[in-house]
Amino acid sequence: MTSFLSELRRRNVFRVAAAYLVVGWLVLQVVGAIEASAGLPSWTDGFALVLLVTGFPIVLFIAWAFELTPEGMNKTEAGGESVGFRPLGPSDYVLIAAVVVVIGIGGAQFVTRGPAPTSTGAVTASRDLVDPARPAAASIAVLPFADLSPDGDQAYFGDGIAEEILNVLTRVDGLHVASRTSAFQFRGDALGIPAIAQELNVRHVVEGSVRKAGNTLRITAQLIDAEGDRHLWSETFDRPLTAENIFGIQDEIATEIVAALSEALDMSPPEVSIATETANLDAYELYLRGQAIFHRRSFDTIPEGIEYFERAVAADPEFARGWAGLAAIYGVAESWLGADTGRDFRDLAWQAADRATELNPDLALPYSVRSVVARDRLEWRDAIAQSNEAIARDPNSANAWYFRGSVWLAAGFFDAAASDFTAALERDPAYSIARRHLALAELYRGDTGRARELYERGVLEQQESNVGIMIPVYFARRDEAAALFNLAHANEVMGRSANNEASYRYYSDFNLSDEELDRMLRAIYVRANGSLEGYTFNSGDFTIPTTNNHGRIWNPFDTNRFRLASREAYFVARQGVLADMQLPDFWREQGFPPQCRPIDDDDFECGWIDDREVDR
Repeated sequence: MTSFLSELRRRNVFRVAAAYLVVGWLVLQVVGAIEASAGLPSWTDGFALVLLVTGFPIVLFIAWAFELTPEGMNKTEAGGESVGFRPLGPSDYVLIAAVVVVIGIGGAQFVTRGPAPTSTGAVTASRDLVDPARPAAASIAVLPFADLSPDGDQAYFGDGIAEEILNVLTRVDGLHVASRTSAFQFRGDALGIPAIAQELNVRHVVEGSVRKAGNTLRITAQLIDAEGDRHLWSETFDRPLTAENIFGIQDEIATEIVAALSEALDMSPPEVSIATETANLDAYELYLRGQAIFHRRSFDTIPEGIEYFERAVAADPEFARGWAGLAAIYGVAESWLGADTGRDFRDLAWQAADRATELNPDLALPYSVRSVVARDRLEWRDAIAQSNEAIARDPNSANAWYFRGSVWLAAGFFDAAASDFTAALERDPAYSIARRHLALAELYRGDTGRARELYERGVLEQQESNVGIMIPVYFARRDEAAALFNLAHANEVMGRSANNEASYRYYSDFNLSDEELDRMLRAIYVRANGSLEGYTFNSGDFTIPTTNNHGRIWNPFDTNRFRLASREAYFVARQGVLADMQLPDFWREQGFPPQCRPIDDDDFECGWIDDREVDR
């Protein structure tokens, strides 16, 4: 054996093997680094590895057979026979060190590499979710139809046409359809169809236009294969403007698209259809106007949206989706307009949802609306049951998953909430309010870094839901610039910009007394109004949690947990609010969440999943 090893060394087989390993590893690193940027196929690095492994024994054989060694190297003075191991030289030590480094780095890469991504993994913004691999052939996006009407005021109509077609395509088994929110963000985008398809990770794109002139309707549509930018189908429809014709054209377009796709994919075309849900053109147009406002709702537009939906169901009381849309906008109205409107929007939402279900039991949206109303009424079991019914009717609906996640979040089940918000984002990556609530779920269950990442992405998307919850997190982490930015923005959104100074003291100074805080708030009010007449705001608005503010209940960084002046009152109030929310009864049936536990048959206690003290 010693003689054989000596011969291997004499013929430089060991040196060749070590050099091959080092050079081969370097080749793999270079291939992996340039694969994507050079446009190489995703299997390139794997192919390179196979070649290198295959070549290893061949190179060793060549080193042995042809004695890759300088003339007379390692020979004895007598006859050239081997005389055992020669001492190692400087080049040997360099090569050994290189092999050790390669083995160390390669081992570290293997040990620290993350698991393969799954469908329930981290969710990013829509343009970050693009799969670099080739999109599936059975994939499609429907872009908003362009408004070519003379007055340019029919964008809502084009959106409605596109949305109807999209909703039909989502029911085709095996066809991946980009979500409405993701596709509609490319409204009027200067990108060409191939680039838009790449952004949405789809192979096919539907685009079109709508032109209404008097009593005439013209709709054009075309199906494009983004790979090669080839038109698979196109058609122009000229019809008298009636509700029946609108639904009929939508049905024709959807049928023709599915037929063209089926031919391109060599599959049997499934049957698709769009039901004529109303014969009243005015009702349908009012519904589309209300729907457009609901999708882009704000403090200023909610009343107008309510009016459109109310007029739609008045024009056709049998219009099921009109009632569903009215239920949805009623369901969110109080959170935008406040409780002092003179209308019980929760009760109105429930009634409208019931009417929609009565007319069409297959609609998912009314169940989601009832789940939110039941949550606000603290009827937790019914809230979950209604959400489950919505998901069962339309598992592809991002709304259905989002609304159930909001119930789980308020009830303290953060893992379940995060799972549902993730499911919503998987179906609609551009659903920014779901991303904001996923940020809160991650915060409450202790992943502060992930929460900040998701929250900050939402800031870029102009998402303003629960805008103030992350403020104490930034103060606690001593990120003063981010804290001040979010503080000023939150007060501006809530119309309290004058409170910036008092808010800053409240969040940054744990020794601030309630008396000093009240004094500052009163002084701010007097500066703005000239006197204290009508003044109702006080430090309790900063410090006391309420049944509709989960940020005050579950946020591990809530300032009142650490403020000396409010700490004791906060914990008492928090315990009382959880009891008032009737959560302990729900937990005893459902099972307690990880941060809470029963003490006896009548008592409980809750902490935080991340129970760290803030480092000041």
